Amino acid sequence: VSGKAQRMGDFIYAPQSLESLSELQQWRCARSHQVPKALGEKSITAVEAHRVSATMCAEHDMPYVRKFFTTVEAPLVELKATDCKGAVPADQRIAVVFSGRSAPGCHDLLCGLVDALRSSPGSKVLGVVGGTAGLFEKQTVELTPELLKAYAGTGGLELLGRTVGRLYTEQELESARKACDELGLTGLVLVGGTRTNTDTAYVAEHFKRKGSKVSVIGVPCGIEGKMVNEFVEAALGFDSACKAVAQLVGNTAIDGSSARKYYYFMRLMDGASTGGRASSSHLALEVALQTKPNMLLLTEEVDDKRLSLRELVKEVADMVVSRTADGRNFGTVLVAEGLLTAIPEFRTLISEMEAITMPCPLAEVLPQLTQWSRALFQSLPDFIQQQLLLERQSNAALQMSQLETERLLASLVEDELAHRKKLGNFNGSFSPVCQFIGYQARCSVPSDFDMDYAYTLGATSAILAAGGFSGYMAVVSDLSRPVEGWRAGGVPLTAMLRVPAGSASGTFYPRPVIFPHRVDLEGGAFKVWREERKDCAKFEMYQNPGPIQLSGPSASRLSNTISDKFSYIRELESLRNHVSAIGQRCRPGCDARTIRVASQSLATLASILDELTMPVEEIEQREK
Repeated sequence: VSGKAQRMGDFIYAPQSLESLSELQQWRCARSHQVPKALGEKSITAVEAHRVSATMCAEHDMPYVRKFFTTVEAPLVELKATDCKGAVPADQRIAVVFSGRSAPGCHDLLCGLVDALRSSPGSKVLGVVGGTAGLFEKQTVELTPELLKAYAGTGGLELLGRTVGRLYTEQELESARKACDELGLTGLVLVGGTRTNTDTAYVAEHFKRKGSKVSVIGVPCGIEGKMVNEFVEAALGFDSACKAVAQLVGNTAIDGSSARKYYYFMRLMDGASTGGRASSSHLALEVALQTKPNMLLLTEEVDDKRLSLRELVKEVADMVVSRTADGRNFGTVLVAEGLLTAIPEFRTLISEMEAITMPCPLAEVLPQLTQWSRALFQSLPDFIQQQLLLERQSNAALQMSQLETERLLASLVEDELAHRKKLGNFNGSFSPVCQFIGYQARCSVPSDFDMDYAYTLGATSAILAAGGFSGYMAVVSDLSRPVEGWRAGGVPLTAMLRVPAGSASGTFYPRPVIFPHRVDLEGGAFKVWREERKDCAKFEMYQNPGPIQLSGPSASRLSNTISDKFSYIRELESLRNHVSAIGQRCRPGCDARTIRVASQSLATLASILDELTMPVEEIEQREK
């Protein structure tokens, strides 16, 4: 290693040398990061942060957001290259904390942060060792280009580590502020998913109210892909993780079609195991699009159809029987990790189980369950019962990664097929093989996309922090375009906050949060799968995308989910241009007919927008 190992809290900080890496890793470390045109010089001195227009949150949420935040209309920020070398922010001390789960590309984010600040006199980037717990204990190391040379293009978070702890309570917020003041920080960058970035908004607000000058910046990260919204087109690490998982699924599916005697049930990691109660199946959907399995059990679709466990088992069994009729006693079924949370009877059971402090003996658990939940629990196989009793996550949610959903489904399908065989409705064989895939991909070598995306996010967060844009998230849009066409900037976190439906009232003010994004069943990605899944169920349309490509024509291939993403920021610019054009054509002296047509058309549009943004309760009241 290049430095002496030392214990910092629960983490052992042991930096590695370039020479200790494999030949492939060393070659990968030498790759030059590609960046948007605005960041072409990779220097804070060559970029200007332009305030574009004021933002807002959802109109019906605005009164509640104002209860927690002093400013809710901060402007959108876009970074643009400049030849005018103005005053350069000097003596910046920016710390970075990883408080989410591991993801490919995080080390490249550090490279972007450090490189952007190199031109700022007296400035330093501090890596917080051990996540939020390390921040409280002020466990930091200085990040330099020399240190990071051995980490560019590598997966994982082995340099700094991370934690799943939160900055939630008043005491935690104040502890973070004191630590930042004692470290002499001017900026704090928090990297993670929806929970982390929700916390980032409140950290920034707390610092502001306490008079702290530390700029707090959020960065979207997470392989499950749920930290996306109108402004965030992709979470860091999602592209690499999908490709890594797709290779494993493709290998396995083709093995099945070669052996022709196994049914592979593969559970894929998603938002259920990354600290969220609302499961998302973005990774499972993307992997299905890349590999073409025989069946995909998607959390959002099961939720939308309100399928019971019995109905779900029947669907899988029907597919098996249909394939057997064609002489195919094999297949591949992908199962989203959070699937059980979408099944109505299981959702109730999980909700009741999460209200019970674990660990807790079974004899004490059963009396605390309602009659229906208790009956369901007792009907489950022993292995699922034991897994439901495991210790909870840091947010008190059930550890969905520990629930062998794929094994449960395979077992129930096997029972259903045995019943059909007795009735003479099934004469094939069914040999299930169960797997869980997720941890194998969290720290994979990042794709070219994630390397460049991470680096750009790192540089953007450094510029925002140095510019004093506290309470912002670093964002990059137009990701479906070549890298030089990407747009880097910042969005106020308040513009992403939402109030949980049905929780707000005249006297109760719920805490606004950034919601996890779920698969859009009307979106382009799911429509593609919906169109081809009938053939996938019947035939072997398996595709193996192979390992993540590090060079060649396929290296720049984007995941389908990202390449089809709608560019919200580009549409906003288009709207502003249209409004500006109307203003130009309707200046004093224009034809009176032009004024009338424009005025009447805009009045109609305003009325339609009122209907779209008005709370449902108010619309119903108007109609009475």
